[in-house]
Amino acid sequence: MKSFLPMLAMCTLLAACAGSETGSGFDRPALLERLPARLATDIGRADRHILVVRHARKIAPDCNALDCPLSPLGTEMTVRLADLIGALPVDQALASAACRTLRTAEAGGQGVIVHQAADGLETGCTADDHVTRSRADAFAEAATSQARWTLVAEHSNTSCLWLAEFAGEAASQAVGCSDGRLEETAYGDIFWLYRLDDAWQLTVLPAAFEVAAAD
Repeated sequence: MKSFLPMLAMCTLLAACAGSETGSGFDRPALLERLPARLATDIGRADRHILVVRHARKIAPDCNALDCPLSPLGTEMTVRLADLIGALPVDQALASAACRTLRTAEAGGQGVIVHQAADGLETGCTADDHVTRSRADAFAEAATSQARWTLVAEHSNTSCLWLAEFAGEAASQAVGCSDGRLEETAYGDIFWLYRLDDAWQLTVLPAAFEVAAAD
């Protein structure tokens, strides 16, 4: 069981601790615990948060079809992600229309709004899907939304598009986007975009919801 005292001490550092939406501290305490202490005050002051994640591990590395499912390990990862997000559902969940991203975004406890996995690709997780919403549409909605918490599940390359769109290309490269994509072996990171004084900032929680095969 996690000690209550470290969280209480952390809450005293947060400008938003007394006035958060829950009225009893920061509204995502499990995420807060993984932050470097130097970021606690800024995160506490932020009015909006977008959590960008690459989909959890899929059934096989070379399975790239839209209907490619998560592996059992990947399903465990989504459970861990849901635990980090907490019992309070996110305000908005967005995902590429592929099955693996959709299943990952469901960890937010909210109905998932899907967009095209690639521009012009109107198929999705099932044969019956007809996806007309573009990623540009999703960008625009996320930028203008009043949602405090948004969860976005994407792919190794399209995760980087979100980071560059909101925090800039240099920031996306600083957290692991090389040549416009995440490393092939990089799974379980949470890329935390937060809006502070009307400007988007970016930090990363490395391997936050990764599950080792031996776990």
